[in-house]
Formats: sequence, C-alpha cells, structure tokens
Amino acid sequence: MASRFLPRETRHDVTTIYAFFRYLDDIADTGRWDPRQAEELLCSWQAWLVSDFATPVPNPSLARAVARVYARYGLPTQYARDLIDGLLDDLFPRRIRSLPELYHYCYQVAGAVGLTLAPLLGVHCRPGQSAANALGIAMQLTNIARDVGEDLRRGRLYLPIEDLARFGIQPHELERLASEFRPPDHRLQAVIRLQIMRARQFYRQAVRGYPCLPPRVRLAIIVSAEVYGAILQVIERNHYDTIRLRAVAGYDDKAVALLRAWQMHRRLSHGVNCPCPSFGIA
Repeated sequence: MASRFLPRETRHDVTTIYAFFRYLDDIADTGRWDPRQAEELLCSWQAWLVSDFATPVPNPSLARAVARVYARYGLPTQYARDLIDGLLDDLFPRRIRSLPELYHYCYQVAGAVGLTLAPLLGVHCRPGQSAANALGIAMQLTNIARDVGEDLRRGRLYLPIEDLARFGIQPHELERLASEFRPPDHRLQAVIRLQIMRARQFYRQAVRGYPCLPPRVRLAIIVSAEVYGAILQVIERNHYDTIRLRAVAGYDDKAVALLRAWQMHRRLSHGVNCPCPSFGIA
C-alpha cells in the first residue's frame, strides 16, 4: 500500500529490488523446495552477487532487472549478501539465544533491505541510513511478535532463549503450546510484550531519519512505518495471543495510521519538528 505514495520512477526501481528480496525470501520460506535445494538456490544468488552479476542464476530476467538497478544507483551488494546469510540460517530449525543474536538476525533479513533501498529513496546521510536500518529491525521485531506460533510450528524460535529464561519458560513449553494451539500464559505474554517494547524503540529511532527523506518519498515511508506499527496494537488487543491468532491491521487501524502519517508528513513539510509516531503509544 505504501508504495502507491512513491513517484512513478522511484516506485519501479523500489518494486524491482523488493521483488528480488521477496523472491529470495520465498526460496527460504515457502516450503516449495526442501532445505538442501533451497540452500543451493540461495548460494547461486550469493555467488552471483559476489561475482558482480557474472555467474548464472535460476531467474535470468529478474537478475537482469536487478543488476540494472544496482548499476544505476551504484548499490553495494553486501547488504543483499547479508540477507542471504540470514535466510540460509533459516533453512533449518533454529533458536535465537541472545538479544545481540536477535538484533543481528533482524539486521540481516530486514535492516539490510532498508539499507539497500535507502539510496533509491534519496537517502545518503548517515542518520538516514541508520534510520533505514532501524525501521527494518522494527518491522522484523513486529513480525517475530506476530508469528510466534507459526514460527514454532516451523521449527523456529526467534524469541531469545535468555528472555524465556528470565520469565521461567523452557523452549519445549512453547513448542507444546504451539503444537496444541493453546493460548499463552502470563509468562509468555510478558515475553511478547517485551518484544513489542523493543520494536517501538526501533520505530522511534527510525523517526530521526524522516527529515533526511526527500519530500516526494517521505509520505510513503511514514505510511509504511505507521501501518506496520499498527500490528503491535492488534497484538495487544488480542492479549498477546500470537500462538493461535495472527494479528492483522484492519481497515480502521490502517485509516488511523494513514491519518497519523499524513499529519506527520505535513508537520515536516512545514518545518515543524516531528514528534515520535505513536505506534500505539499515546
């Protein structure tokens, strides 16, 4: 939805890069390929990036389109390579053990995406790049809080084990909850609440980069952040039950998010200091 607010020429290039990253993510996440086949496919794209787009890949037409955008903007390939590293780790059952490991994973699969897209959006300053990384991490933390049950049923545990231990939870307890589709108890609710708090901290960090955005693309980014941040409010309304329920921002949530985004964009356009977006915080 947010891409509709981008200028046409920018939208085409952003859509191309996003389609590339979506394609890579689908290799790792759809179950269409077994883990070894997916690993081989991802490694072929990794080699393509390392070779400066010289080696053969399974989707030549996509590769040509992506290479043109990379050449047009002089984009570094390191961020896409970092993304693939994160996706390769996702191919097999995994557990995140610590907060630094969680943040590194969020950078790989989301922050790196924001850093790749930043030059396409006219963001070149260090604060703007830091904000792009922060927004990606915020969105991935939102995904993790939203998809606890779904991830567990796929053999993935992204809630840090050190967080679980802090609240007296063993990983096998969560696996049982997910397999039996049972609601979270107060301990797991507290862990999910903690992830929401962290996500909101990163959304606030992203706000610092809004002044770095050219006015022609600023509204699209603010809309994206506000609409995605609204998912956190839905999780709260669902009493942190992301074992059985998938939190989805409804029409009313999106309408409120759009209004907030427009108001924030107007303040920035008139040179008024932009307050932190609420993301469910009054």
